[in-house]
Amino acid sequence: MYPFKKLQLFHFSVRYYWPWMAVGLLLCGSVWLGSYELPAKRSENAILATKIRLLEAQSRAQAADSVTAQQNLAVQLASFDSLSLVTADLQSLATQNGLLMSDASFKPAADSQAAAGIGRVEVSARIKGAYLPLKKTLAAIMAMHGGLALDSMSLRRARASDIVMDIDVRFIYFYRKPS
Repeated sequence: MYPFKKLQLFHFSVRYYWPWMAVGLLLCGSVWLGSYELPAKRSENAILATKIRLLEAQSRAQAADSVTAQQNLAVQLASFDSLSLVTADLQSLATQNGLLMSDASFKPAADSQAAAGIGRVEVSARIKGAYLPLKKTLAAIMAMHGGLALDSMSLRRARASDIVMDIDVRFIYFYRKPS
């Protein structure tokens, strides 16, 4: 009746064939990694290496620019004669913004490491008024004079509810020394 002899049934049992299945899975996984993941990682690493080289070049260029900028800084600063203009501008801006400037003084700063061609002067001022007009005044004076840097500021009030404060402001004015 049947042209073929009785075929033996193939009984698959994981218990007997697990080593071959593990080897097959490892082989498939390594083929997948080798053909898809590794080339993608290599191209990603190449892109990152290019970005790193670009950033290193930019960093070297900025370092060279900063050395050049330090050498040209003295040329960009105003002379000592413009110090009186700074104090006059501070007085007029304080008055315009509703602040009362009672005292302004300046003295040469102690230069422990004086740069060639650049001098420093400490400008101190006592001001009475509110914080927002002070903030406006400081922003304006520092925008007007490039060689002016805010060194310290002290705010005091008699009571916590007072709007008017006693303000001590100290600037450092950098100027170009005469050659």
